[in-house]
Formats: sequence, structure tokens, C-alpha cells
Amino acid sequence: MKNFILVLALLAIGCEKNIADHNEKLIENIINDIRLGWENGDGTAFRKHFLDWDGARYFEGGGQNIGLEDLIVNHVEPEAELGLKLGFTNIQIHFEGNFAWAVVDTEIKLTTTSGRKIHNEGHGTYLLRWVSGGWKVVHTQSASKPVK
Repeated sequence: MKNFILVLALLAIGCEKNIADHNEKLIENIINDIRLGWENGDGTAFRKHFLDWDGARYFEGGGQNIGLEDLIVNHVEPEAELGLKLGFTNIQIHFEGNFAWAVVDTEIKLTTTSGRKIHNEGHGTYLLRWVSGGWKVVHTQSASKPVK
């Protein structure tokens, strides 16, 4: 009987990791790590917090990156070199079981290689899935327009 109880306890502990933690602070921290990764051109936060899966696509300003490495190498790193400053405000997080999404207001500032200053505001969406005891970003989309 002791062995049976021990097995049930171990199963309960293992199953507990499959139940999503609906703590908004966890997702806010992920989004902030990603924001800092964008500004610093550092893919570490993306590799840590994104689920790198076949078919992953990330949409930015009408363009898209296919796969996590494409996003990091062809979008994150080059924008940081332009002095990107990125602000996220009004973060709204929603949970549905082992799925979550966050909607954020964005502010983007940078200077292009030709010297043109960009100051845009817009919105972004982060879709997340609870995987192996943690939240992973599975998709992002953002859009912005010039501040007038």
C-alpha cells in the first residue's frame, strides 16, 4: 500500500507541471525579457522563451520571419544595430487553460542606416503555450504606424 501511495504522489507531482500557472507576472517577465532582447540585439531571450517549432512564423509591420533563427538573425540583431528603443505598455494578459495571449501597446524608435528617424506606435500580440512547466511564445504579430 505504501508503494501505491508513493506512486500516486509522484504522478500528482508530474501532472502538476502540465497545469498552467496563470500568474500574469510570469508572462509580463517574458515580454520584458523579449523587449530587452530586441533592444540589445540579443537572441538569448528569444531562444529561452520561444517554442522553436516547424512552421513558426512571426509577423512584424507587414513582413514575416519564418522560424526563430530567421527572426533573430534577420530582424532582432539588425534593428538593435539601429539603436532600437522599444516600449511596451498597457499589457493585457488572458488565459485559457494551457494557452495564453498578451496584447501590448508598443512604441518604437530607431534611426535607419540612411539617417531617417522612425517613431511609431502600435500594438502587438503574443500567443503562448504552457510546455514542460513553463510558458513558451508560439507566435507574435505586431503592427505600428508613424506618430504624428
